[in-house]
Amino acid sequence: MRTIVEPEEKIAKLWGKQQIKHTDTYRLMRYVMRVDHEGNVLLYNVITSQLAVLEGEEVDIINSLPVKYIPGMEQLVDNHFLVPESYDEHQQVVNMRCIFRKLEEAQVSKDITKYTILPTTACNARCYYCFEQGAKTTKMSKEIADSVVEFIASHCGEKKFVRITWFGGEPTVASDRIDQITEGLRLRGIKYLSQMVTNGYLFDEGLVQKAKEKWNLEYLQICFDGLEERHNATKSFVNVRDNPYQRILRNIGLLLDSGIRVGMRMNFDKANYQDFGGLVKEAKLRFGDNPNLSVYAFPVIGEYADKEGNVLHGSEEWFIDKIVELNNMSREAGLYHSVKQLPHFRYHCCDAENDSTVTITPDGSLVRCCERFDDTETTGTVTEGITDENRAGAWKISADHPKCRDCTFFPDCYRIEKCPAKDRCLFLPESYRKYTDTIISLFSSGKNLSNKKEDDCNVF
Repeated sequence: MRTIVEPEEKIAKLWGKQQIKHTDTYRLMRYVMRVDHEGNVLLYNVITSQLAVLEGEEVDIINSLPVKYIPGMEQLVDNHFLVPESYDEHQQVVNMRCIFRKLEEAQVSKDITKYTILPTTACNARCYYCFEQGAKTTKMSKEIADSVVEFIASHCGEKKFVRITWFGGEPTVASDRIDQITEGLRLRGIKYLSQMVTNGYLFDEGLVQKAKEKWNLEYLQICFDGLEERHNATKSFVNVRDNPYQRILRNIGLLLDSGIRVGMRMNFDKANYQDFGGLVKEAKLRFGDNPNLSVYAFPVIGEYADKEGNVLHGSEEWFIDKIVELNNMSREAGLYHSVKQLPHFRYHCCDAENDSTVTITPDGSLVRCCERFDDTETTGTVTEGITDENRAGAWKISADHPKCRDCTFFPDCYRIEKCPAKDRCLFLPESYRKYTDTIISLFSSGKNLSNKKEDDCNVF
């Protein structure tokens, strides 16, 4: 067996080597991906993140499973690619998650280093499916913005480095508050990088320059709802004099030219999915093979209706089939760039259950989830700190779905009981296909790689 990607050190150290028992019958571990490529058999262990290519008799062994001990299977067993038939890998993942979280609680400081900040809940668009429909429109006051800076300064720790996601509403509607907060952090010697969820309309040359130089903006997610006519109709921008679709595309060009990464995400349902191919072609024509641009489709899931009251969304099965088809279009055009290369073991799934992260609303409230920020979810304020530990702790309760236990990606799939999306499948068939391509690419590179994961700012 030749290793292409080394196992993650802390996982391998905790799990250790598996001892062979000659009386046991062995099978492929449930959380191992097998990829056959040009006569080679590649195995990827989702728990340890080890990728290996089999050699010699190992190929015969893997093709003969289940089998009792055969000379030559030692490394496959040592590295947990093969396990006894009675082995419970699901419980192993649960136990390891528990251990790592306990270790983290004992060792990690109480510093908060990731902030999702809503400078406003106001927006210059009126998307029919927005989860914030009916929410009170509020802009952060100057006093609250100053308190946000003080809160970050008091909780960011000795390294004085934080990551910020600007959310809304439409964050650029309150660009002056972003200016105020980032300038306040700079004056206090706090370093920061940021990203943003935006509709992209309000950018211009000056704002792009400010975003790059003052806000330290690395990445933007810009949502589309189809091609020009449909996008403009769905967004229903207010107070506009030009063509929003064309202006947003122009702004994407400005952002890419400045070195800021952009993700063009098309929200799709049964009414607009046919526009995605055209959007990919338009992006390819305008921006070529810019490595800082990604174009991808994302399903609009929920009981939302259009202006005529028609519920447009399909079944989960329809979305599963369609998202594979659509994102393959982008992949074939060279415009589908996934941030995460391969699935891997994790014991945090979301900022909502991580004590090192917090969401700050326009009125200065602290909440766990950026999509659930009403009064019932408030855990404190920027002036008082976290005052309701019970509400904060409720976001740490995991949701266990029996149907997920046998899924290859279970070690990378961690769900929260309070999450509105807890019953949604996070790993569609597209994922296996995408990861298969990545595995083949890593094998073809001919390099032996370590498994040190970089801290990427992009979480979308």
